[in-house]
Amino acid sequence: MSVLRTGGVKMVAAIVAVWSAPAVVLADARQDCFRLSGDLAIRACTEAISKNPNDGVSYVNRAFEHVQKGSYDLAMADYAKAIAIDSNRWDAFQGRAWANLKLGKTANALIDAQRALQLKPDAAQALDTRAHIYEALGRRDDAIADFRRALEVEPRLQGSRDGLKRLGANP
Repeated sequence: MSVLRTGGVKMVAAIVAVWSAPAVVLADARQDCFRLSGDLAIRACTEAISKNPNDGVSYVNRAFEHVQKGSYDLAMADYAKAIAIDSNRWDAFQGRAWANLKLGKTANALIDAQRALQLKPDAAQALDTRAHIYEALGRRDDAIADFRRALEVEPRLQGSRDGLKRLGANP
């Protein structure tokens, strides 16, 4: 009888381990998607997405890593997927705005930056992105105002500090 109990417990433990393994893999891949950077993060995000194709957060993180590598077209596809999953992801709109700016698509970039700020008006990164877009469009005063506002929200934002210096304005 004790052999049967021990064997039964082992069998239940084995079934639980197999049944819960995908969740553990997903959790690890998703955590690595946030924790790692570069190609390792891209691989982890891809694995997390393969486990859950509706994981908008992993699409945004993978897109960010693509931007860091200069792979703007890949980033655009991931940001678009994240937005399709959740149209209220301000960070996806902000990231896509930056990728559009880098691709020279300033009109599209401005639309995305505006949408990001509609969703989260105090997002320092979105303000910084829109300021860079304004700068590219030659809208100096608007760029200065957004760089300053971004620094009010996040004083350590170096991109906004650099932008103000380029434009000859004080923080």
